[in-house]
This record gives sequence, C-alpha cells and structure tokens, in this order.
Amino acid sequence: MKLRSAAVAVALIVAAVAAGSARPATSGFTLIEGGGALFPDRAYVVVVDQKRQLTSAAVAVSENGKRISGVTVDGGGAGIGTVLLIDASNSMKGSIANAMVAARAFAARNPGTPLSVVTFNARPRVVLPFTTDKKAIVKALATAPALAERTHIWDALSAAQAQIRGARLGAGRIVLLSDGDDVGSTTPQQTAIDALAREKVRVFAVGIDSPDFQAGDLESVAKATGGTYALASSKTSLRGIYNVLGSKLSREFLVRYRSPAQPGKDIKVAVSVKGLGGPVTTRYTTPSIGSAVPYKPRLVDRLLQSWLLMVLIVFLVIALVFYAITKLLELRRNRRLRRRLSQYVSLTEADAAARKEEVESLLTQGDSGRMRFSDWGWTARLTVDLELARIRRTPQNVVFLTALLALVVALLCAALLAPLWSLLGLLVPVLIRGGITRRARKAREAFGEQLPDNLEVLGSALRAGHSLVGAMAVVVDEAPQPSKDEFRRIVTDEQLGLPLDETLELTARRMDNRDMEQVAVVALLQRDAGGNMAEVLDRVIENIRARQEILRLVRTLTAQGRLSRWILSLLPVFVLLMILLINPDHLQPLFHRLAGQIALVTAAIMVIIGSLIINKIVTIRV
Repeated sequence: MKLRSAAVAVALIVAAVAAGSARPATSGFTLIEGGGALFPDRAYVVVVDQKRQLTSAAVAVSENGKRISGVTVDGGGAGIGTVLLIDASNSMKGSIANAMVAARAFAARNPGTPLSVVTFNARPRVVLPFTTDKKAIVKALATAPALAERTHIWDALSAAQAQIRGARLGAGRIVLLSDGDDVGSTTPQQTAIDALAREKVRVFAVGIDSPDFQAGDLESVAKATGGTYALASSKTSLRGIYNVLGSKLSREFLVRYRSPAQPGKDIKVAVSVKGLGGPVTTRYTTPSIGSAVPYKPRLVDRLLQSWLLMVLIVFLVIALVFYAITKLLELRRNRRLRRRLSQYVSLTEADAAARKEEVESLLTQGDSGRMRFSDWGWTARLTVDLELARIRRTPQNVVFLTALLALVVALLCAALLAPLWSLLGLLVPVLIRGGITRRARKAREAFGEQLPDNLEVLGSALRAGHSLVGAMAVVVDEAPQPSKDEFRRIVTDEQLGLPLDETLELTARRMDNRDMEQVAVVALLQRDAGGNMAEVLDRVIENIRARQEILRLVRTLTAQGRLSRWILSLLPVFVLLMILLINPDHLQPLFHRLAGQIALVTAAIMVIIGSLIINKIVTIRV
C-alpha cells in the first residue's frame, strides 16, 4: 500500500508538470517562463525529460522568427533558486523528523543549486538565506525546528517569495511541506497567490496525510502557480515525493538572453534544443514605455560607485602630503637664499670678487646646487613658460591641478558615458600644456616683434652718452610687455654681478630668439674690444628687420597649409555632430558597443596625429 501511494504521487507530479508547461508532442523538453529577469532581459526554464547536460551551443532561441544571439544556459539548476518551506506547527510533531530527512535527501540531489530554508508556524523564520555552500545547507537541515502554534501558510509564502526576489535569481520555486490549511495568516490568500503567479514563482506543495488534513490551500496555490501537489501518506511516500521532486528539478536549466524587441509588442518565443527536437513556443508582450521605465542610477550614485573615485581620492591624499612637504622644504631653502643674497649685497669690493662664482651659480642653478622641482628636465621649461604666459602658479601647483582635473574628467566620462570614455581624461594635460605653450609662444613672438624698436631706443641712449647698462635701464622705462620684464631681468642680473653678455645669452635662450644672440655678441665685443656700439646695433637692427620680413613671407606662403590643417582636423568632428543632430540612432553602435568605442578612440588619435604632422610640415624656422 505504501509503495502504491508513492507511485501514485510520482505519477501525479510528472503529469501535472507536463500539463502546466509549453511542450509539443514531438519534443523532449518543456518550457517554463522564469520571473527573475526584467525586460529587456528574458529568462526561461527548460525541463528535459532525461538526465543530460545542456550548453549554450545546444539551445536556439528566436523571437518572431529572428534568431537571438548571446543566449546563455545555466546548468544543473544554477540560477534557479529553491526555497524549502517547512511547516513547524505543533501538528507536525509526529512528522517533522521525517520531513527533515526528506529535505536533506532533496538537497543532496541538487548540489550547486541555490537553496534557502524557511520554517513557519505563527510567523516565518529564515533558517538559511540562499546559498550553494554544502556545509551551510547540511547544518541548516541537521536539526528539526522548534514547533509552535498556528500555520501561517500565506505569510510564509510571502516571506519565501521575498527571499527569491532579494536573491535576484533567474527563476524561483518553492517546495512547501505542510499537514493542513492556513490558520491565522495576516496576508490574504488571493494576494499571496497573485503575487506568486505574477513573479512566475512555482510552488510544489506536499501534504502530509492526517485525520484532520485538508488539501484545499495546498492544491490551490500549486495549481495557480504552475507547480504540483502531492499527498504523502507515509514516511516512504514522503521520501519518494521529495526524491522525485529533486530528480525533476535537477533536470531544469535556465536559459537567459537579452531581447531586441521594442516596447509594447507581442512576441512569439521559439526554443529548440539540439537532440531534443522542438521548437517549443510561448508568447509574451513587451512592457510599454509608460508602464516599464528601465532603472537608471543617479549620477551621484554612479560617481560614488566608480573605481576612478578611489583613484582620485588616493591621488588627492598623496598630492596633499607631497605638496605640504615641498612647501616646507621651499620655505627652508628660500630663507637660506635670502640670507645668502643679503650676505652678498653687504660684501666689500675685495670679497665680492671671491664670491662672484658662487653668486653666478646661485643665479643660474638655484639654491646651493640642490635640485628643485622646477629644475627637473621638462619642468624647467614649464617654469619658464609659466612666467612668460604670466600665470602666477608654481610648476607643482600646475602639475597637481592638471592631474586632479584629468581624474575628475575621466571619472565623469566613465560615469556618464562608458568606462572606455575615461581615456578622454588624458586630453586634459595635453590641452592645458598646449594652452600654456601657446601663451608663452605669443609672448616670445611679441618680444621678437618689439626687439628692433627696443634696440633703436638702446642705440639712441648710447649716443646720448649712457653706458650700456644705463641704456638698458632706459629701455626698461620705455619698452612694453613682455620686453619690459625681460630687460629688467637683464639689468637686475648685471647689478648682481653676472656679466652682461652672459645675461643676454640667457635671455636669448629663454625667449628662443636668435636675434638676441647677436646683441649678446655685440655686448661681448664691447666689453673686450670697445668701439662704437650704437653703429653696430644699427647693422643688427637692419638684419633683424630683414629676417622678420622673410618670416612674414614664409607665414603667408604656409597660410594655406595651416588652414588645411584645421579644416581636416575639425571636419570629422563637424560631421559627427551633424549626424548626431539629424539621426542620433545611426551612431548608437559607435557609442554603446566596445568595438565602436575602440574605433572612435582610434579615429580621434589618428586625427590628432595627422594634425600634428601637418603642423610640423608648415612650421618653418627662419
């Protein structure tokens, strides 16, 4: 009799599952819709008739006749969560031990499947959240739960459903074991059943026969959710039902994909399995735009969760520490520098000659040969360019602020667009350095244009009887910027003891001006051989003006090349903006696919390289 009851229960389970699923007569599998995916993501449970493994290559999915790519298959029940919902009311006193034995056998049949254990009486209690840890599952099912009054089935089903929803699984199912109908739930029966059906959570109900047993609630919830109901009249039949359920559920595979369908469309889904026939079809309607708005995290959340923010914070901490250390060292060095300069100014003429070499080294190399940040290779050029560009910032500040701004731009691009767009942060140092260089170049060009007029003032002052240094002071009073600051520097260096021809040579290198080198040669000849320097300066002025005429002619002849550079560089950007205005969808793959993003970055790099090559061609030094 016991064996017959178990066989009947098994037959009922198999028949009920087959009847409640999509399956043509020729297929070897059934198809059940999963409820754990939010559109456009889709999830279906494929139940095969025989024990076998499914792979992504064996499953073909199509929507309205169009083959879907990117289909994934989670084998062995992975991605399909099971909640063991066990009645722990006082009426289960004679059956709870057998129920735990059957539950352990069920768990052993489904290794690797996410499993949760919930017991209930007057209230549900989560004994084990979803896990695949075999040791934790064995521990949770090792002892029977404490029994109490009441049988809150609907409250327990709501708690089990919350477990499935919180685990974000592709599909969920509940194995409910109880020996009677609900007693005392605060959740209405229809509310609990509707919620389970809406989220496609199947309930496999198992009733334990007793004199007062009523199967109405268990049968109704199993039928409404697409699950099964079976009655266990003995220990043997209970274990048999759990064994059949475990075997059946172990042959379920979760198929996932992303649907390309538009909102508000009726979709026919066809699933075929290689070696099992098909297709098995089902239908669904995509949510309309008004009823289903995709979740989009806030900008603040995307910024706070970005890995670039961590890099930015680390950089800020390191930068602040390094900045504080450099400021302390600079303060100490500046005190030593002022002390040494004050000692030099108060020296007698006899001691001045002995200290001349030390002062010259101080003026050209800095403080006692110590290497400062502004003396590090390219930072030395940056220091000069900052002074010429009239930017009142130290090189340290510019470097730190540039790196900070680059990280901020990279963080915003990664959060607003895509992680690959964080590479745009690399453009920040290029643009800032380019802006500084441009302003410094304009200052050098202005100095070169003003040089002939300033030399004429210098020659006139020499004819009026001024010494060479006195004539330089006259130029300082009359010259516009940036010549005023440069000639003032020359006069100051000469007053501190540096030879005039050397200061002129330093200015020529600083301003990248070959004409100034001729003035330095004239000053050297004046110092060593004497002569009429005013007449020599007149010849130098004529040479400079002639050279500037040639330079203007070259700029005129290369104007077309410079214009072509900007047209060719900006034309791709203009075309991109026009397409975005006319048909933005046409460029969606370029911005939202990895291959398109790589192509876009590559194109930008090639345009920049081409622009630099053209600039190199049209730049001719005279």
